[in-house]
Amino acid sequence: MASPVPALRTELSSASHLRRSGPASPTSTASSVGSTPAFPPRKRRRSGRPPPLLGLAVYDGFYPAWEPHPSAKRALALARKADFEYHFVPPVPKEEAWGWFPLDARDGRVLIQSKYFPDDDSDGGDFPRPCFMNYAVCDPLFKRYVLLPPIPHDLAINEGRLVNFGLCLAPSQEDEVDTSFRVICVANYEAKLVVFVFSSMTRQWGIATSSTWTSLGGGTELKSLLTAMAWRAELVDGCFYWTVPSEDKILVLDALKMELSVISYAHRVNAGFQACIAVDRQGTPGMLTVGEYLGNREFRLSRIAKQSDHGSPNERLSENIIQLPDYHNEYVTLGAAEGFIFLRGVPEDDDDEEDPYWEPAEVEYYSLNVKTGEFESVCTMDRDKCYDSVCPYFRFSPPSAKPCV
Repeated sequence: MASPVPALRTELSSASHLRRSGPASPTSTASSVGSTPAFPPRKRRRSGRPPPLLGLAVYDGFYPAWEPHPSAKRALALARKADFEYHFVPPVPKEEAWGWFPLDARDGRVLIQSKYFPDDDSDGGDFPRPCFMNYAVCDPLFKRYVLLPPIPHDLAINEGRLVNFGLCLAPSQEDEVDTSFRVICVANYEAKLVVFVFSSMTRQWGIATSSTWTSLGGGTELKSLLTAMAWRAELVDGCFYWTVPSEDKILVLDALKMELSVISYAHRVNAGFQACIAVDRQGTPGMLTVGEYLGNREFRLSRIAKQSDHGSPNERLSENIIQLPDYHNEYVTLGAAEGFIFLRGVPEDDDDEEDPYWEPAEVEYYSLNVKTGEFESVCTMDRDKCYDSVCPYFRFSPPSAKPCV
């Protein structure tokens, strides 16, 4: 994201809080919502029609898909009704934070982090010491939210020194009610990985699984996966995948079985470009697509088998090179979701930048359909909004949308 991971604060209460806002005014008082007769829990039903892409949630707000994108009208309807500045979520800590920003989006929900960055707690080192912050899960359309409690100190303290970590929303399950959810935190300690899970049903964090580097295959090359938590995870068929630039390892977390593993992939780009894992919406079981930007407006889609094998790398079963449009000299890979890979154009330097009347160019964000290869413009942002991570937002627009928190 646009901001570093700062130090730990535990101002949140030990119990999370569920609220639903009243009128649309950001200053209106929120009221409690639970499993009452007025709000009976509904079981989640899978629709044969996947929700459309409506836009991108980023640090400074929400950018709806624009014309001629097929979802432009629905995206505009969502943007008019939803609050992607999260005014309905109270600041945490109170009187010190100045808002929230998104970390992940799934099933209409957005995982957000408090815009509160206390003094550096680096112990004299070059980088701030990574610590858990204040988080919430919200429904921007219906203005509901859950404040997440801190990960209990007794769970985290026994694991050693925290090196890095990442949070994401778990995939929904068919037997869950519509408003239930889970948050996964993959915490990277010196000697092992620990997966914490928060459940909206129990309102508690717990350890779901852990694995040492030795059990994952060992070797110094696996240590490079320590940086993987800084990258956005891709979700494919119930599994999260983290890729590392310039390495041939892919970290896998099965979010249903809660099992960690590593996939070896011998054909990674060596120029430091970020790869991503994707699959088309009717993808072949047991297959993955590795998307890699090769430079010079070339993008490679490689199909590999899902299985992990510590002994030999997964061979590339097929390859498709896509020539991206010459709208830009270069592109940046941002991640993948729901059968799409997302990219940002790299603005060209303007010779007139010293001109006092010069206006900065806009930055365009695109989607690449993994199945069809279709390349579409999603939205544009001001040139200073060159994000390296975005949260694609998929959802049925009003009036089809239902509360999800």
